[in-house]
Amino acid sequence: MAFRTFASAAALSLFLSGCLTTVPDIDSPRVGSVETKQQIVKGIQTPKIDSNGVLVTPWIRSAMMSAFAVRAAHLGLRIDPNGVPVTIHITSVRSKSDAARMAFNFFDGAEWLSGTVTVGDASFDVQEDTWLYWMPTGYRSIQEVADAVGKQAANGVALVAGMPLND
Repeated sequence: MAFRTFASAAALSLFLSGCLTTVPDIDSPRVGSVETKQQIVKGIQTPKIDSNGVLVTPWIRSAMMSAFAVRAAHLGLRIDPNGVPVTIHITSVRSKSDAARMAFNFFDGAEWLSGTVTVGDASFDVQEDTWLYWMPTGYRSIQEVADAVGKQAANGVALVAGMPLND
């Protein structure tokens, strides 16, 4: 009986650990030119966030940019003021306060952040939410979602350049 419980818990945690993906899918038509790939290797600009009128709080922006910078450095992407421009166009965001998260827990639904990243003439979508985590944890925050989106953006830029994703 104890083995069955342990096996069930292990299977559930393996399932949930795979849900937070940080590698975006890039459609073939949006991959970008050879010149863009070569220029990205030389350097990219610090990403700009275009909120498209969507309310994006400063700490969501900060978490996303911090995660991008850390992951970009890990991947070997060079930040250069004269590099290829990178823009994260936010398409949707939903966050709630910590008080609402504690008071209503999973009854208040998921938090999410999604957008489209353009780097040179290439683009790809990024998105993350807390939906798969609301039942087991209940306290996963929008900051963790913003971190995941920042990492996805850096990984996507590296993929556009044809660079390996070193984990």
